Amino acid sequence: MINKFFIRVLIASLLIFYLSGFSPAQNNSAIESKKNTVILEGLKLVYDAKYNEAIQHFHTLDHIDPDCFEGLFFEAFVLELVMDIYRSQVFDDSLNRVVDRAIAKGNEVIKKNPTARNYMFLGGAYGIRGFRRGILGSWFGAYVDGLRTISQFNKVMSLDSTLYDCYYGIGSYHYWKTKKLKQFFGFLVPDEREQGIRELSLAMDKGIFAKTPGRMALFRIYMEEKRYDDVFKLTDIVLKENPNHIFPRWYAGVAYIRTKQWEKALRNYEVILNYLPRISFCGIEAYIEAWYYMGLCYYNLGNNAKAKELLSPIPQYKDKVNNNLFYYDDCMEESIKLLKVIR
Repeated sequence: MINKFFIRVLIASLLIFYLSGFSPAQNNSAIESKKNTVILEGLKLVYDAKYNEAIQHFHTLDHIDPDCFEGLFFEAFVLELVMDIYRSQVFDDSLNRVVDRAIAKGNEVIKKNPTARNYMFLGGAYGIRGFRRGILGSWFGAYVDGLRTISQFNKVMSLDSTLYDCYYGIGSYHYWKTKKLKQFFGFLVPDEREQGIRELSLAMDKGIFAKTPGRMALFRIYMEEKRYDDVFKLTDIVLKENPNHIFPRWYAGVAYIRTKQWEKALRNYEVILNYLPRISFCGIEAYIEAWYYMGLCYYNLGNNAKAKELLSPIPQYKDKVNNNLFYYDDCMEESIKLLKVIR
């Protein structure tokens, strides 16, 4: 599934810095300030699920600074994010084109203007591409892009170690590199998990833009560490701020199931299912994931008829789904197995 390798969290998609004071020219400082304002406004649109408006708004960065590649970066960020949340592949071709353009232009810009900000966005672009490659099962390509990502972040740190948002990507890298490589090499791999969590916390505490992406990273870490109470607490915080954000509900649902809180899990997935029809590009994998977990809940509550009702439509999609899009369980295969038990 998506968490099979540490590239899962090298999304690096929100590692944006307030660098207006970094440029020596006053004119550049004013430009950076304008760009940061647009970024904050665009991120607000993203968190309000206004994705098309967000992409259009991010591309006003191109008019503010025609030499920058930040508009392309953010378009790639939005395309990848919505496919991740809604288990879709509908924008993969567009994403590949946009992120490749961002990387190509980023490398050109850095030749002329090797600033920490430009290295940051280039690293983020590699991170987005590597993240998506990891989701779709191209682990070698994901690994290579992960190395490129951390290389760019290290360049940022060499220029200015007080750019605390960068520790979001570095901390995620340290945690997941340890967690996943230890599965193969055991004691030979230094344990950098706590270091990674500390770096994430530093980014969230002192960074400008890292609070929300830091929370996203912590959801994955808490699930991996089986810290389910922390998953529930973080879910409550995020949903209080933005009730329409279904991203945390995918994690809360699995956490409820793993702690056998079947009724709470059901209510959680009912909210997800009620929301999905609003998204025209939502993948069938999102519905299958919700149907399967709801069916599992009803089965454990002794309601086999309701479980069968939810699970029965799933097998017809067996040849149409990409199992890599499911977060934790192969919901297709598990649904088929559970149907055999119920019958």
